[in-house]
Amino acid sequence: MKKNFLLAFATLFLFSSCSNDDNENNQNVVKPIAGIWKMSKTMIISGSNNAILQSGNITGCESLNTFEFGQNQNFHIKYYTKNNVECIADGFDTGTYQYSENSKMLTFTYSDSIVESFVVHSLNNAEMMTVDHIEDYNNDGVNDTSVIVFKKQQ
Repeated sequence: MKKNFLLAFATLFLFSSCSNDDNENNQNVVKPIAGIWKMSKTMIISGSNNAILQSGNITGCESLNTFEFGQNQNFHIKYYTKNNVECIADGFDTGTYQYSENSKMLTFTYSDSIVESFVVHSLNNAEMMTVDHIEDYNNDGVNDTSVIVFKKQQ
């Protein structure tokens, strides 16, 4: 399950630890993150001019996965997979999260103590983009950023 989440939500995030100063920022930043999110699309953004080089919608069972972030900095992720004809719930992950607005790092500590971090490309009350991968997709000599776009449901 964690690998699915990492592929869907990672490459966009790197891990870092937060200082006490960051904890003060976290209290302000939890509000935009708190809620239920779903992956909506992937994009590749040009490093040279921020143009969208490629975009594709998330479809199938993966589009049903939910990422719930609580005000208390707990998270719950529910995964779906295809069972012959229909999508069915296939597992979940829980734990705690921290977000540092200064470093743009979102860190997950799973209930089994595994820790993963991700870079947040952008965040507002309706949309969050996480960095999935950085490389020169269009061969112009400048690294581009592959992101996963999450839309807030509630």
